[in-house]
Amino acid sequence: MSALRRILIVIGLLAGTIPALAQDGPRRIETTENADYFGFDLRTVRDIGLEQCKAACLDDRQCKAFTYNVKAGWCFLKSDYNTINPFVGAVAGRVVSGGEPDLGSAPDLAFVPASLLDEARAYRERTIARNSGASGGASQYIALAKSANAEGDMDGVIRFYAMAAAADPAQSLLWRELSRGSLAYETQDANMIRSLRSVAISAAINAYQASRTASARADSLAVLGEALERAENWRPALSAYRASLEIAEVPALRAAYDVLRVTHGFRVVDNTVDADGETPRACVQFSEDLVAGEDYSGYVSIDGAGDVAIETDTRQICVDGLAHGQRYRLVLRQGLPSAVDETLEAPVELSLYVRDRAPSARFTGSNFVLPAKSRLGIPLVTINAPTADLKLFRVGERALARIISGSEFLRQLESYSLESIAQDVGSPVWEGAIDIANEPNREVVTSIPVDTLLPERQPGVYVLSAVPLGDKSESWDVRATQWFVISDIGLTSFAGEDGLSVFLRSLETAEPIGSVSLTLLARNNEILGEAVTDADGRATFQPGLIRGQSGLAPAALLAKGPDGDFVFLDLTRGGFDLSDRGVAGRPSPGGVDVMAWTERGIYRAGETVHLAALARDGQAEALADLPLTVILQRPDGVEDRRLVSSGEDLGGHALAIDLPGNAMHGAWRASLHTDPKRPAIAEVSFLVEDFQPDRIEIELDAGDAVVSPDVPAEILVTGRYLYGAPAGGLATEGEIVLRHSRA
Repeated sequence: MSALRRILIVIGLLAGTIPALAQDGPRRIETTENADYFGFDLRTVRDIGLEQCKAACLDDRQCKAFTYNVKAGWCFLKSDYNTINPFVGAVAGRVVSGGEPDLGSAPDLAFVPASLLDEARAYRERTIARNSGASGGASQYIALAKSANAEGDMDGVIRFYAMAAAADPAQSLLWRELSRGSLAYETQDANMIRSLRSVAISAAINAYQASRTASARADSLAVLGEALERAENWRPALSAYRASLEIAEVPALRAAYDVLRVTHGFRVVDNTVDADGETPRACVQFSEDLVAGEDYSGYVSIDGAGDVAIETDTRQICVDGLAHGQRYRLVLRQGLPSAVDETLEAPVELSLYVRDRAPSARFTGSNFVLPAKSRLGIPLVTINAPTADLKLFRVGERALARIISGSEFLRQLESYSLESIAQDVGSPVWEGAIDIANEPNREVVTSIPVDTLLPERQPGVYVLSAVPLGDKSESWDVRATQWFVISDIGLTSFAGEDGLSVFLRSLETAEPIGSVSLTLLARNNEILGEAVTDADGRATFQPGLIRGQSGLAPAALLAKGPDGDFVFLDLTRGGFDLSDRGVAGRPSPGGVDVMAWTERGIYRAGETVHLAALARDGQAEALADLPLTVILQRPDGVEDRRLVSSGEDLGGHALAIDLPGNAMHGAWRASLHTDPKRPAIAEVSFLVEDFQPDRIEIELDAGDAVVSPDVPAEILVTGRYLYGAPAGGLATEGEIVLRHSRA
């Protein structure tokens, strides 16, 4: 039996050798001047005095409080009370009886999840409905529950306390004893345990909501905390215990709360050190969210570090700017706040070690065409690796369709995939190691001489893998992988309704390359078509060849020059589609093309808008004598006016639109029509706002924009009026934001 469980059972025994629910002591009224109890209106009695209002409330057993309007003589009887508000000329009264003062309706349990509150409400309704036909009273069922408890019959305890609570649901004590009985029930049945925990939580919530005195409310919260703890709802359990202790300090409950606070309250749960970045960082993880916007630098100290930066995330604090191979002592100070109104109870000291970066290797990009007539080198980026093992494989031209149609092409490969290339679709070409001028914990770029690895090249694509010395990754982890071909042929294709147009140029000279054989391969490796480029470096494949489906869909375009130069183009990858980048252009205007504009985009009420337009035909020739109707709409969509322009001057239109002094603010729209009954052929929008046009242009020059704490920074501010003159003699003020640089 847990210590807290023993505490709660003792509290239960002390709280009630439960009386036979004797009636409360004499009822009396306590009043507060110039105050009002908000809500819970029961009924209203008019044209009576204050003493009569008090008597009316005392005579009605449902009345728990009232508000009396002195001037009107109205008495507002209340079925309950909670919030008291200031109200001049009113008297707030509440009913109290012998014993503890009545606290009124219990505040909401904001820390309890809504699902548990709904479940408690439903449980209360079910309990009352299930026992609605019982003939006994609450006192009778309490006696039966006590007898069952003496006999060790916990089923009877729960059953009879539930019947007692149903008979008098306003009695907080009955719900508390029902919750305690559910907590005391011992069983090995997992389903039964879950059901009992649910009953304990629901009954405790109902006990709290029915409580009206300090002792009852504190006891209900203590029982609720125990029930939530049993269900491993740690955060609500802590909140329930804390709320109980705020009402009444109980040493045993305080001790139990402190134990739970240490194990499941706001605390440090872990710490990590990221040593593989260029600038190491250490992070401390917490059990709860931190306060958004809080400056935590004052709560963190780290010995052995120079200039560091403190960063805060949702549940962690990170220290940037550490050094590899160093040890640090990080201290989180007592009182560090959280978003759950808890702080660190004691300082937390952590000993951290930042190891050297793990050996690693990578290639710099996915570009896989190396110009044949330049120095051939593939850059390999390594960290803490004096050497790297290299393996080179080749996939022949006849296996390209297979490798392209799969999922491995141009991707980083693990050991199994590299072995599959060597055994199934390609062959090993070279294997060896390369020495690296290693610098501890820094990236080192080493050029791998492809000419040395491949003195003689064959058509196909090559795959180069690198593993640094000291690599401890698993075989299923990806290796640094570079796909490449070596060629002077630059290949571009355009697919359209006229087929597949192919253009070849030299990567060295950009001149067209003719007499190059082209082969169009399908996914199933069949040859769909062949062609040879002309003197302009162009060749075309018929449309039907690129419309195949499934296995006959185009997969690759192979190009082989007369000198053995080879390159290919992957046709399974999406081409460049820039339509979502704002370059698709506007729809074709047809026979009439009108461009309209205003001299600026924003105006003030009362100003004149100068609208201009040009009308052209499909050949960009001027359309003279073409009348245009301009429909001007306000921001609310209501038509403001219509204007007609004849367009006699070579299709040019110029209109001056005077805005009224009370013009509606917002976006106005002018639509231009050749026929007002048909859609607009052009539109232009402008804003009407209260604004002050810019008169001065300011330029700032901070030099290299990097400042040192030890060197004064100079920022040049240059101001000129927009009409050209220097803006001299003006006071200047601004805001400077400095950010820590990791460089």
